Formats: sequence, C-alpha cells, structure tokens
Amino acid sequence: MNKNRNVIDLSVDFSFTNETISFIKKFFSIDVMGIYDRSTASMEKDSLVLRIQNNKPDIITAKNNHFYLYYQDLQGDLDSTYGNTDILTINDFFNPKNLLTKLSGKNMGFEFLVSKLRYLDTSQVGRWFSYMKYFYGLCKRYGHQLILSSGAKNAYEIISLRMINAILDRLEVSSTEYWSDLNQWLSRKKRGMIYDPL
Repeated sequence: MNKNRNVIDLSVDFSFTNETISFIKKFFSIDVMGIYDRSTASMEKDSLVLRIQNNKPDIITAKNNHFYLYYQDLQGDLDSTYGNTDILTINDFFNPKNLLTKLSGKNMGFEFLVSKLRYLDTSQVGRWFSYMKYFYGLCKRYGHQLILSSGAKNAYEIISLRMINAILDRLEVSSTEYWSDLNQWLSRKKRGMIYDPL
C-alpha cells in the first residue's frame, strides 16, 4: 500500500480518547475514521471525519469547523434521499440499479457495514458477497463509490486493514484500486475544514 494513501473506516460509533485513536491507528492500520460523536471530534482533525445525519434540524450548528459528511440510512423508501447526501448507508438487499442510475453524476458513497455480517447465517453471507460484487460493478458503471466500513460500536469491533483487504479479495476487487478510489472520493468531498493558521 502506498504511504500517500489513507486507510479509511467511515463508521465508528463510540467515544474514545486521544490514546485510543493512537492505538487504533497503530494496531488496526486505520488512518481516518468517520465518527458520530461530536465531543470526540474536538481531538484530532486530520484523522477524523464528522458524520452528520442529513435530516437533523440542528445540522448547521453541528459542523464545528471540522471535515464533515452528510449521511443517511437507506431504508424502505428509495425515493426519499436528500439531495446533498454524501453517504447512503445500505442496511438491506434491494435492486440498486434504478437508484444508482437516478443518482448518476452525484458521486455518492454507498456504505455497507461489515458488522452486519456477524448476524447473517452462511447462505446470507454468500448472498451478501454476491450482492456486493454486483453492487460494486454498478458503482463503477454509474460513477459512485462503494464504501466498506466497520460499523464498530466499540474498539473490539474495529476492522483491520488486513480484514478489509481479505473481503475485497473475496469480492475480486483490487485493494489498491479500492483504497485509491476511496481516497480520491474523500478528497473531492472535503468541506467544512477551517484551520487556525497559528
């Protein structure tokens, strides 16, 4: 893996200290984490992406001058996606072709949480991998980004670089291409970053 590429986990949903961030970066080889907890976001701006739910009324006051992305959980009604959503988190299988075609040109991130695999039986895991291969092909075709995130609710659920690469290998997706594409997608989405010049 090239040193200029970051390993990214965009869904980490627990509070942690600076020491925990350092441990996660070193032990799991994760460079950038997407977090929901605003109190944690005050720590290390370069390593954190603040996730803001797109339909929250306090969305403007939540930014706090950090790199942020708007996310939305995609459930049921496929037509109720907000126009400025950056990440759609997919929780269930559905026929994605119409949605990805409709959103073509918006360069959306379609996120799948690896933590969901823990609750699937063997045949469902096989179906998940088959679905992901199909979904990845559609993302490439319509100019969207597939995102694999841990969905970690605590430090024990963080997924290491090696594990993500193993999943990508099973999907027959080049890990080099995946990380390069994800880094480029994230750099195009950068907004809200205001640093004190001193």
